Amino acid sequence: MKLSRRLATMAGLSSLLALTTTVSACGAGSTAGSDGGSAAGGVQKMTIGVPGIPPIYLNTVIYVAKEQGYLSDRKLDVTLRPLTTGADVGRAVQSGEIRGGIIGTPGAVALRATGGSIVSVMGFPKPTYLLASTDPSVTTCASVKGKTVAVDAVGAPKALGLASMIASCGLGKNDVSTINVGGPPTVDALVAGQVKLAVLHPDELATVRSKIAAGTQVHEIMTLAGVDPLAHYTMLVVREDKLKADRGAYVSLVAAIRQAIAYMFDPANAKRVADIAASITKEPAGVTEAALPQFLQLGVWPKDGDGLDKAAVQHTIDGAVAAGNVPKAKAPTYDEMVDPSVFADSTGK
Repeated sequence: MKLSRRLATMAGLSSLLALTTTVSACGAGSTAGSDGGSAAGGVQKMTIGVPGIPPIYLNTVIYVAKEQGYLSDRKLDVTLRPLTTGADVGRAVQSGEIRGGIIGTPGAVALRATGGSIVSVMGFPKPTYLLASTDPSVTTCASVKGKTVAVDAVGAPKALGLASMIASCGLGKNDVSTINVGGPPTVDALVAGQVKLAVLHPDELATVRSKIAAGTQVHEIMTLAGVDPLAHYTMLVVREDKLKADRGAYVSLVAAIRQAIAYMFDPANAKRVADIAASITKEPAGVTEAALPQFLQLGVWPKDGDGLDKAAVQHTIDGAVAAGNVPKAKAPTYDEMVDPSVFADSTGK
């Protein structure tokens, strides 16, 4: 069965393995396919990788920065390059093929643990996974027991998200059945009544509500962010030596993203933001506009601060070790994972 776009996007077990096997071949000293350089007038050229083809909703923030001119205002000529998975973005950053990119935090932990030299300069902390139901008798965590839930695949992000969500009410993997459906098929299966429960993202939930038969209620039972407040979602990562060599460009990049976030939180700009989201995700503008408030409410894009809360990042590192994805002896420290000084410097630009 075809896996979902978001399954392929975020760092699941297969992605972690892919990162592990690739870093040794593209160490910090690699220069193949190097990106960057200055153009006329002091304009800095850089390519930033974003996960998903087409890009997932999360990436709207950096497309807003580009479309609103916040990057060009700071003399940055940024090419946004969609890549199939977050793991692909991580590999491209590590190899020097691109100057930075957004990857899942578990994937960033794995990359550092396997010898990568990436560091995060900004985070997008809150995961967007939620559990939805079209069964009126299943509206609470406890009532999920004994039911079948549509996810992406065994060991994949949505399945892991489901495990964390139902654990909040004492349920384990043996208390529910899962069916591996994928992203777009999950939406269609829920609309058609082939499944009654599914792990979705807010834009997928909005799509279900726009398509489902009139009178059918779609219940949002819980969100991963709600039941595991320390779960950390994604990071903007760069290679350490690239950051050291061209720090000013990265500070400007983060400053532009900060400005984009402020723009996105202004209700007056909701339609413009939704239009940009629709242009990248290829979802109807009505769907992206309906989903936007929930993305904002979840805190996917940090309204204040760098989105790199130490407790949350450490929680992800500890989780990777506990799950056996990263050996404890090779687990990176928070200080190795994060450079908060770039964000701090960006506040003056």
